[in-house]
Amino acid sequence: MPCPSVFRLFCASLLLAGCTTSPLGSEGNYARLMKLAGDIEQRGDSATATTLYLRAAQAPEATADAWNRLGAIRLDSDDPQAAEQAYQQALALEPENTQSLLGLGTAQLRLGFAQRAHPLLESAATDLQTAEAFTRLGIAEAQLGHIAQAIGALAEARRLSHGDADSRSNLALAYVLDGRPEQALREVEGLDRATGAQPRHQRNVLLIQVLAGDLQTAHQVRLSPSDDARRAALIEQALRIKGIADPAARAKAMGLVDEG
Repeated sequence: MPCPSVFRLFCASLLLAGCTTSPLGSEGNYARLMKLAGDIEQRGDSATATTLYLRAAQAPEATADAWNRLGAIRLDSDDPQAAEQAYQQALALEPENTQSLLGLGTAQLRLGFAQRAHPLLESAATDLQTAEAFTRLGIAEAQLGHIAQAIGALAEARRLSHGDADSRSNLALAYVLDGRPEQALREVEGLDRATGAQPRHQRNVLLIQVLAGDLQTAHQVRLSPSDDARRAALIEQALRIKGIADPAARAKAMGLVDEG
């Protein structure tokens, strides 16, 4: 019996064959391609979903949604350059599409172009009012050295996300950048031991403890898995970051969490 991934690819091939025998401009074909791509993506087969989204995006009746989904799946696959191209295609169809602006800004941020990404993310955050958009705007602000603005955006992300672990650790890192260690420590208090805490949250708690000058407490931060060598390496990394004078360079080295 064929494995599930092979079966899905076989089904996709059948649908594609069916589409080629129907008029190319049929809206039904575009809708079927989008639905199938979404179903396959949900099952974890990103390669086949990417092929289907690309086929749908090339249909004459394609909307920005097809390019947006293609961009998102390429971001998830850690291919920001290809994602950037997909979102640019989406904006060519719908220049004011806020999801496209958010996606393009995110891709450019991951490519290291914070200056270029900033106005796109600012527009998207203003329109969408989501934690995801404000988080990415806050990261861009921090990487540009705009620490007060970064705190404002990340505080809004924290509010909109109801204080989830990523938003709390991001805001705490911004407080450290602004020379407000007490607020940073309050923000992440107990976060390393909270239910569902991930290694990245624990790493950030340790980093914040070191940057705030509380090296003794940093040795007590819970790490999963507990590893003395890993703890020593993280503390050494934090001390190197602490020695970076430029706020923008320090923000990049900190590695704020790009949610979503």
